[in-house]
Amino acid sequence: MRIGLTGIRKPRMRVPGLGFVGEIVAVGEEITDWKIGDQVYGFSETGGAYAKYLCVPSDILAKKPKNLTFQEAAAVPGGSTPALIAFRDLATPKEGDKVLIIGASGGIGTFAVQMAKNVYGAEVTGVCGPTNMDMVKSIGADFVIDYAKEDYTKGEIKYDIIFDTIGASNLSKCKNILTETGVFVSNNPVTNPRSLFHMITGIKRLKSGTADESATAMEQIRQWIEEGKIVPVIDTVYPLSKVSEAHRHYETGHAKGRIVIGIE
Repeated sequence: MRIGLTGIRKPRMRVPGLGFVGEIVAVGEEITDWKIGDQVYGFSETGGAYAKYLCVPSDILAKKPKNLTFQEAAAVPGGSTPALIAFRDLATPKEGDKVLIIGASGGIGTFAVQMAKNVYGAEVTGVCGPTNMDMVKSIGADFVIDYAKEDYTKGEIKYDIIFDTIGASNLSKCKNILTETGVFVSNNPVTNPRSLFHMITGIKRLKSGTADESATAMEQIRQWIEEGKIVPVIDTVYPLSKVSEAHRHYETGHAKGRIVIGIE
């Protein structure tokens, strides 16, 4: 994929794709922060990342992590920043805190496990299916719970932070496994009516957020990646010609990490 920063008219038909990575091939006359040949990544809220060329505002760009390939870097935008919001802004773990991550093997969960463990020094327990347990352990989880065999909401261990990355649970179900000051963080409470109700009524033990896809956030993620604290987990790389297969794979809800669409 290649990215141009020149100003062109908005296409009549919107091109899908939000997270992107590429190399700058042109810049506007007033652009001073970037130059042709710079390798960048970011998140385009207006879409367009499925195209070979993408025109975006220069202030949404961040440097591509130098230790990642283009395909690896493409897995970072959109998956890493919900975890960043959860732990930077909503419920920051202290060293030694017990953190439970629901959906630990998914596109957001794999970043969340690594951030909680390697950035904040927490004791991390991941919840996932049986086929992904080894992977979740390999990226830093201290303990892994197979949700098919064990009801994590009825365990004896109490957690300081529970981060539900997939909308699978809610505060009511998890309150008995939270410490007295524990916080339940929901990535998307809209998928769970009870979590949405708790959020609207101001329950302090529930925090909710989506993502911060700003260049500042992406620069922070880049720093952690280059320090070796985070690595993207990729399930499959699909060529653009098989984008429909990529979407069907994603919609199963069982992807191991991120799904990437490669543009040559």
